[in-house]
Amino acid sequence: MRVRSLIAIVSLLVLGACGGGGSGSSETTGSSTEGEGTSGGQATSSELEGFDTEGFEEGEPTVDHGRGSARELLGINPPPQPWDQMSHADQEMYMVAYVLPIHAEIFAEHDREEYAQFDCASCHGDDGPQRNYEMPSRSLPPLPPEGSERWQRAAERDPEDWAFMTNVVLPTIRTQLGEPEMTCFGCHPQSGR
Repeated sequence: MRVRSLIAIVSLLVLGACGGGGSGSSETTGSSTEGEGTSGGQATSSELEGFDTEGFEEGEPTVDHGRGSARELLGINPPPQPWDQMSHADQEMYMVAYVLPIHAEIFAEHDREEYAQFDCASCHGDDGPQRNYEMPSRSLPPLPPEGSERWQRAAERDPEDWAFMTNVVLPTIRTQLGEPEMTCFGCHPQSGR
């Protein structure tokens, strides 16, 4: 619930800063008039209750959000502190704000049709919230032991996907989690020998 609240606040700020309603106004204070609300780019007073709107008054936006890719705008960087020292809530925020947008982008570039709806469940499975987002995920295909004959056959069977996962996805998530030794089995379960 905390993540949804933060995302709602950030969305309101972005809408306000970008003049979201098409009316040319980015005003986010005061009460809304009939027919206005978040769908018109205007935040209602109840949505902003308890939120300090000082500095977000009507005027030109002070932040240029750019037009680049997620990788250009966010960068592929390690977390602000070691992953295992972050609280679960901070890990979740980091995943939603940094990991998900970049991985949604790289998976869509690899196969736009298959990964058109890339979200948390794409890696963690539909039961991710119930399992506290534990990894490896039971929803990802199991992989044979690394270096085994079955590993080699799997790589030969689908070289394009295999290269994408090992040369793009794995190095990206290693960097983003600050885990340079992470293997494919950080996300995928291992099948029997």
